[in-house]
Amino acid sequence: MKEKYELLDESTMDIEDLESERALQLATISAIHRARQFGTAFVVCEDGQTKDIPADKTKPYEDRLLANAERLNQRIQLLKQSGATDYSLNDKPSK
Repeated sequence: MKEKYELLDESTMDIEDLESERALQLATISAIHRARQFGTAFVVCEDGQTKDIPADKTKPYEDRLLANAERLNQRIQLLKQSGATDYSLNDKPSK
């Protein structure tokens, strides 16, 4: 089955892309917390297979997501410090 989307390399992502990716990581962490709070399984897709992860076994997933979110935070800060800016579709950079 052919994927309907293309994975972006972080080196080609702008600040807005990185912030969106970070929001996705944090939303997934929130979903893990809700699954734990309500005693339900957390559902993941690994190797093309859907798996139900019991709420008490989600720590490795949460740790990985937190590490990714922190890495994205650092990348965003680096781009902001370097003066990289986001432009809307009709914006033109100043000369």
